[in-house]
Amino acid sequence: MILRTVIAEDEPHARERLKDLLAGMAGVEVVAEAGDGARAVEVIDRLQPELVLLDIEMPGFSGLEVLQRLRHRPLVIFVTAYDQYAVPAFEANAVDYLLKPFTAERLGQALERARQRGRFIDENLLQELQRRLRPRQYLHHFAVKHDEEILLVPEGDVFYFLAEDKYVFLYTAGRRFFYDATLKGLEERLDPERFMRIHKSAIVAVGQVRKLKRNLIGDVQVVLGDDKATTLRVGRSFLAGVKSRLGL
Repeated sequence: MILRTVIAEDEPHARERLKDLLAGMAGVEVVAEAGDGARAVEVIDRLQPELVLLDIEMPGFSGLEVLQRLRHRPLVIFVTAYDQYAVPAFEANAVDYLLKPFTAERLGQALERARQRGRFIDENLLQELQRRLRPRQYLHHFAVKHDEEILLVPEGDVFYFLAEDKYVFLYTAGRRFFYDATLKGLEERLDPERFMRIHKSAIVAVGQVRKLKRNLIGDVQVVLGDDKATTLRVGRSFLAGVKSRLGL
Protein backbone atom coordinates (compact mmCIF):
# COMPACT_ATOMS: atom_id res chain seq x y z
CA MET A 1 0.00 0.00 0.00
CA ILE A 2 1.33 3.39 -1.01
CA LEU A 3 0.70 6.01 1.68
CA ARG A 4 -0.18 9.19 -0.18
CA THR A 5 1.14 11.81 2.23
CA VAL A 6 0.72 15.51 2.94
CA ILE A 7 3.40 17.34 4.94
CA ALA A 8 1.90 20.17 7.02
CA GLU A 9 4.79 22.06 8.62
CA ASP A 10 5.40 25.82 8.77
CA GLU A 11 9.22 25.73 8.76
CA PRO A 12 10.54 25.38 5.17
CA HIS A 13 13.75 23.63 6.21
CA ALA A 14 11.76 21.14 8.30
CA ARG A 15 9.52 20.37 5.31
CA GLU A 16 12.57 19.81 3.13
CA ARG A 17 14.11 17.48 5.70
CA LEU A 18 10.91 15.45 5.93
CA LYS A 19 10.73 15.17 2.15
CA ASP A 20 14.36 14.06 1.99
CA LEU A 21 13.77 11.40 4.65
CA LEU A 22 10.58 10.15 3.03
CA ALA A 23 12.25 9.98 -0.39
CA GLY A 24 14.41 7.16 0.94
CA MET A 25 11.48 5.14 2.26
CA ALA A 26 9.40 2.69 0.26
CA GLY A 27 5.64 2.90 0.14
CA VAL A 28 5.32 6.67 0.70
CA GLU A 29 4.44 9.35 -1.85
CA VAL A 30 4.40 13.03 -0.87
CA VAL A 31 1.49 14.56 -2.78
CA ALA A 32 1.43 18.07 -1.25
CA GLU A 33 2.89 20.41 1.32
CA ALA A 34 1.31 23.06 3.53
CA GLY A 35 3.02 25.82 5.47
CA ASP A 36 0.03 26.96 7.53
CA GLY A 37 -3.16 25.58 8.99
CA ALA A 38 -5.59 26.99 6.41
CA ARG A 39 -3.58 25.58 3.52
CA ALA A 40 -3.36 22.22 5.32
CA VAL A 41 -7.15 21.98 5.60
CA GLU A 42 -7.56 22.86 1.91
CA VAL A 43 -5.08 20.34 0.48
CA ILE A 44 -6.04 17.49 2.81
CA ASP A 45 -9.73 17.77 2.01
CA ARG A 46 -9.04 18.17 -1.71
CA LEU A 47 -6.45 15.41 -2.14
CA GLN A 48 -7.71 13.05 0.58
CA PRO A 49 -4.32 11.50 1.41
CA GLU A 50 -3.94 8.37 3.50
CA LEU A 51 -1.41 10.05 5.81
CA VAL A 52 -0.60 13.53 7.13
CA LEU A 53 2.61 14.51 8.91
CA LEU A 54 1.17 17.36 10.94
CA ASP A 55 3.02 20.00 12.95
CA ILE A 56 1.07 20.86 16.10
CA GLU A 57 2.15 24.51 16.13
CA MET A 58 1.40 26.34 12.87
CA PRO A 59 0.23 29.81 11.89
CA GLY A 60 -3.45 30.29 11.24
CA PHE A 61 -4.74 27.04 12.76
CA SER A 62 -2.89 24.71 15.10
CA GLY A 63 -2.58 21.05 14.18
CA LEU A 64 -5.51 20.19 16.41
CA GLU A 65 -7.61 22.95 14.86
CA VAL A 66 -6.74 21.60 11.42
CA LEU A 67 -8.10 18.20 12.40
CA GLN A 68 -11.28 19.72 13.77
CA ARG A 69 -11.94 21.44 10.45
CA LEU A 70 -11.27 18.49 8.15
CA ARG A 71 -13.99 16.60 6.31
CA HIS A 72 -11.51 13.91 5.24
CA ARG A 73 -10.03 11.81 8.06
CA PRO A 74 -6.46 10.69 7.29
CA LEU A 75 -3.98 8.79 9.39
CA VAL A 76 -2.00 11.37 11.35
CA ILE A 77 1.54 11.44 12.70
CA PHE A 78 2.03 14.53 14.82
CA VAL A 79 5.29 16.48 14.59
CA THR A 80 6.34 18.75 17.46
CA ALA A 81 9.36 20.37 19.05
CA TYR A 82 7.77 20.27 22.51
CA ASP A 83 7.68 17.16 24.67
CA GLN A 84 4.62 18.48 26.52
CA TYR A 85 2.60 16.96 23.68
CA ALA A 86 4.01 13.48 24.24
CA VAL A 87 1.04 12.38 26.29
CA PRO A 88 -0.41 8.90 26.73
CA ALA A 89 -3.37 9.80 24.55
CA PHE A 90 -1.17 9.51 21.47
CA GLU A 91 -0.14 5.94 22.27
CA ALA A 92 -3.53 4.81 23.54
CA ASN A 93 -5.27 5.89 20.35
CA ALA A 94 -2.75 4.50 17.85
CA VAL A 95 -1.53 7.94 16.80
CA ASP A 96 2.22 8.49 16.80
CA TYR A 97 4.23 11.66 17.27
CA LEU A 98 7.71 12.71 16.26
CA LEU A 99 9.64 14.87 18.67
CA LYS A 100 12.05 17.17 16.82
CA PRO A 101 14.82 16.49 16.06
CA PHE A 102 14.10 12.89 15.07
CA THR A 103 16.03 10.30 13.09
CA ALA A 104 15.14 8.50 9.88
CA GLU A 105 14.77 5.34 11.94
CA ARG A 106 12.22 6.99 14.24
CA LEU A 107 10.27 8.27 11.25
CA GLY A 108 10.29 4.78 9.77
CA GLN A 109 8.89 3.36 13.00
CA ALA A 110 6.06 5.91 12.94
CA LEU A 111 5.20 5.03 9.34
CA GLU A 112 5.15 1.34 10.16
CA ARG A 113 2.87 1.97 13.11
CA ALA A 114 0.48 3.89 10.85
CA ARG A 115 0.47 1.01 8.34
CA GLN A 116 -0.08 -1.69 10.93
CA ARG A 117 -2.76 -0.04 13.00
CA GLY A 118 -4.48 1.82 10.22
CA ARG A 119 -6.71 3.70 12.60
CA PHE A 120 -7.99 7.08 11.54
CA ILE A 121 -8.29 9.98 13.92
CA ASP A 122 -11.79 10.72 15.20
CA GLU A 123 -13.67 13.18 17.39
CA ASN A 124 -13.13 11.11 20.54
CA LEU A 125 -9.39 11.27 20.04
CA LEU A 126 -9.47 15.03 19.48
CA GLN A 127 -11.38 15.51 22.72
CA GLU A 128 -8.94 13.25 24.57
CA LEU A 129 -5.94 15.12 23.23
CA GLN A 130 -7.37 18.46 24.26
CA ARG A 131 -8.28 17.15 27.71
CA ARG A 132 -4.91 15.63 28.47
CA LEU A 133 -2.47 18.18 27.07
CA ARG A 134 -0.87 19.98 29.97
CA PRO A 135 -1.87 23.63 30.16
CA ARG A 136 0.75 26.06 28.93
CA GLN A 137 2.43 28.69 31.04
CA TYR A 138 1.89 31.77 28.90
CA LEU A 139 3.75 35.03 29.30
CA HIS A 140 1.69 37.76 30.92
CA HIS A 141 4.52 40.29 31.39
CA PHE A 142 7.45 41.03 29.12
CA ALA A 143 10.83 42.06 30.49
CA VAL A 144 12.49 44.78 28.41
CA LYS A 145 15.60 46.83 29.03
CA HIS A 146 15.30 50.63 29.16
CA ASP A 147 18.50 52.55 29.88
CA GLU A 148 19.81 50.85 33.02
CA GLU A 149 16.45 49.49 34.14
CA ILE A 150 14.45 46.38 33.40
CA LEU A 151 10.81 47.20 32.80
CA LEU A 152 7.93 44.73 32.94
CA VAL A 153 5.37 45.44 30.24
CA PRO A 154 1.98 43.83 30.98
CA GLU A 155 0.38 41.97 28.09
CA GLY A 156 -2.54 44.40 28.07
CA ASP A 157 -0.16 47.21 27.05
CA VAL A 158 1.23 45.33 24.05
CA PHE A 159 -0.07 46.26 20.60
CA TYR A 160 2.22 44.11 18.49
CA PHE A 161 5.60 42.41 18.08
CA LEU A 162 7.60 43.00 14.92
CA ALA A 163 10.70 41.26 13.60
CA GLU A 164 13.00 43.79 11.97
CA ASP A 165 16.22 42.49 10.43
CA LYS A 166 17.50 40.02 13.05
CA TYR A 167 15.73 41.58 16.03
CA VAL A 168 12.26 41.50 17.59
CA PHE A 169 10.64 44.66 18.94
CA LEU A 170 7.68 45.05 21.29
CA TYR A 171 5.37 47.97 20.56
CA THR A 172 3.03 49.62 23.07
CA ALA A 173 0.74 52.59 22.33
CA GLY A 174 3.63 55.01 22.03
CA ARG A 175 6.92 53.20 22.61
CA ARG A 176 9.15 50.56 21.07
CA PHE A 177 11.34 48.16 23.04
CA PHE A 178 13.86 45.57 21.95
CA TYR A 179 12.66 42.13 23.05
CA ASP A 180 15.24 39.37 23.31
CA ALA A 181 13.53 36.44 21.56
CA THR A 182 12.76 35.01 18.16
CA LEU A 183 9.28 35.56 16.81
CA LYS A 184 8.80 31.80 16.47
CA GLY A 185 9.83 31.18 20.09
CA LEU A 186 7.75 34.11 21.30
CA GLU A 187 4.66 32.83 19.52
CA GLU A 188 4.87 29.59 21.50
CA ARG A 189 4.76 31.54 24.79
CA LEU A 190 1.89 33.88 23.94
CA ASP A 191 -1.72 33.20 24.87
CA PRO A 192 -3.43 32.41 21.53
CA GLU A 193 -6.64 33.91 22.88
CA ARG A 194 -4.90 37.30 23.08
CA PHE A 195 -2.32 37.26 20.27
CA MET A 196 -2.23 36.07 16.67
CA ARG A 197 0.43 35.77 13.99
CA ILE A 198 -0.53 37.84 10.94
CA HIS A 199 2.72 37.71 9.00
CA LYS A 200 6.04 35.90 9.19
CA SER A 201 7.36 39.13 10.74
CA ALA A 202 4.44 40.23 12.93
CA ILE A 203 2.28 39.16 15.86
CA VAL A 204 -0.55 41.43 17.00
CA ALA A 205 -2.74 41.67 20.08
CA VAL A 206 -6.20 40.57 18.94
CA GLY A 207 -7.92 43.10 21.19
CA GLN A 208 -6.04 45.98 19.58
CA VAL A 209 -7.25 45.24 16.03
CA ARG A 210 -9.88 47.72 14.90
CA LYS A 211 -10.42 46.71 11.28
CA LEU A 212 -9.05 45.09 8.14
CA LYS A 213 -8.53 47.05 4.96
CA ARG A 214 -6.91 46.70 1.55
CA ASN A 215 -4.25 49.11 0.38
CA LEU A 216 -3.87 50.43 -3.17
CA ILE A 217 -1.95 47.37 -4.37
CA GLY A 218 -4.45 44.93 -2.88
CA ASP A 219 -2.62 43.82 0.25
CA VAL A 220 -4.79 43.20 3.32
CA GLN A 221 -3.77 45.16 6.41
CA VAL A 222 -4.87 45.21 10.03
CA VAL A 223 -5.47 48.63 11.55
CA LEU A 224 -4.67 48.92 15.25
CA GLY A 225 -6.25 51.11 17.90
CA ASP A 226 -3.26 53.26 18.84
CA ASP A 227 -3.17 57.00 18.23
CA LYS A 228 -1.35 56.51 14.91
CA ALA A 229 -3.82 53.86 13.72
CA THR A 230 -0.85 51.66 12.90
CA THR A 231 -1.33 49.42 9.87
CA LEU A 232 0.43 46.07 9.45
CA ARG A 233 0.30 43.85 6.40
CA VAL A 234 -1.31 40.43 6.67
CA GLY A 235 0.68 37.71 4.93
CA ARG A 236 -1.31 35.77 2.35
CA SER A 237 -0.74 32.44 4.07
CA PHE A 238 -2.04 33.92 7.35
CA LEU A 239 -5.13 35.65 5.95
CA ALA A 240 -7.61 32.80 6.39
CA GLY A 241 -6.56 32.30 10.00
CA VAL A 242 -6.76 36.03 10.74
CA LYS A 243 -10.27 36.28 9.29
CA SER A 244 -11.34 33.24 11.29
CA ARG A 245 -10.00 34.72 14.53
CA LEU A 246 -11.80 38.00 13.86
CA GLY A 247 -15.04 36.25 12.96
CA LEU A 248 -15.00 37.43 9.36
